[in-house]
Order: sequence, then structure tokens, then C-alpha cells
Amino acid sequence: MLAELKRLVDLQELDKIIRGVTQGLERLPEELRAENAALEGMQAEHGAQAEELENLQKQRLDTEKEVAEMEEGIKTSRQRLMEIKSNIEYKAMLKEIAFKEDQRDHKETRVLELLELIGAQKEAMAEQDQKLKEQSELVATRSKEVEVEVAKLQAELAGLEKQRKELRKGIPAALLKRYEFIRQRRNGTAISPVHEGVCFGCHMNILPQQFIDLQKGLEIIQCPHCQRILYWQAEEETLEEDLSRSAS
Repeated sequence: MLAELKRLVDLQELDKIIRGVTQGLERLPEELRAENAALEGMQAEHGAQAEELENLQKQRLDTEKEVAEMEEGIKTSRQRLMEIKSNIEYKAMLKEIAFKEDQRDHKETRVLELLELIGAQKEAMAEQDQKLKEQSELVATRSKEVEVEVAKLQAELAGLEKQRKELRKGIPAALLKRYEFIRQRRNGTAISPVHEGVCFGCHMNILPQQFIDLQKGLEIIQCPHCQRILYWQAEEETLEEDLSRSAS
């Protein structure tokens, strides 16, 4: 194999590692943002629950005030009832008192309903408080973990970039430019092995003469189908890789 081709193969393997590290650096902050978004959602929900609880408590106080006012009105009507001499007026007052008592009973029932709603709301908020606490702790812990992981990946990336810079020095500029061009258009894979005349990049057969020339290892050859730069993978090398993959 040509020395510059061997360097390209090594460069591609290194680029794949760099890509994985870079993706990790991009993924970690995204994961943390997702956890923070979940926390913010819980905080918003907690705020809405607190507002609803405040509204229910206000309704209860207003309704209890109305009940007290109705009780006072009923008391006054009963006192007036003792002063009425006319039978017609007496019956009318009794009817009025009965109506007021019915209205009061409805309000008292509403107070009981509100008390139940308030109790249920407080229970829901207690559960939400616990979830909010757990999520806050999770975000705090994950933030520290991400900080450590990012620092580790950044250090690893710096080392890999240094290796890449050294590796590129031994590759002709024109060939390196061709490699980068293909890599950008072939999802990071610009170099492909060929075994038994088949390009492993696109799984298409190359021309017989191309395969012969590739085995000689005297020139740079590209796949006529996918344009990837090719290198010959001998049968024993393929077998070793297959065994290695099986073992892992």
C-alpha cells in the first residue's frame, strides 16, 4: 500500500474517533438542557398549582363570608317574625326565611366542596414539591457530571487534533483536499476497503483492471460508483477483522 494511502486510512480512523468525541461534546449540553427544561416545566406547573390553591382559598373565604351574612339575615328575619301580627305577612316571612336558609345551605355545601378541592390541591402540590426537589437535585448532580465529562472530552479532543495535525503532514495537499471533499459528501467515509473486487463503501463491484491495479498498490484509485478512495484488503486481513468483530 502507498505510504500516503496508509496515512489516509489512519486519518479516516482518527477522524471517526474525533467525530464521536465531537458528537459527545454536542450531546452532553443538549441532555443537560433537556433536564433543565423539565425542571422549568415542573416549576411552571408548581406556580400554576399555587395560583389555583390561592384562588380556591379565596373562594372559600368569600363563600364563608356570604354564609355568615346570610346567617345574620336569617337571624334578623326571625326576629322580625316575632313582631308580625298579620297571618299573611307571617307566612310570607316564613317563606322568605326558608328561601334564605336554602341559599345558605347551598353556600355551606359549596364551602365543603372547596375544602375538599383545597385538600386535594395541597396533596397534589406536596407530590409536585417532591418531584421538583428530585429534579432539582438531578439537574445539580448532572451539571457537575457534564462539566467533568466535557472537560475530559475536550482534553481528549485536543490530543486527537494534535495527532491529526501530525498525520496530515505526510499526505500531499491535493490528495488531502480530495479526501476532505469526499468525506464531507459521504457521511465521514472517504476511504473504503475492497475485498474480492467489491467496494465496501457502496457494495458495488469495481472494474477487474481497477482491482488488479489496486492490488499492485502503485496508484490512488477511486470507486467508479461512489468515488471513495480505495485500498485493497487482503483475504487474511478481512478474516482477522471479522474475528476481531466477533470477539468484541
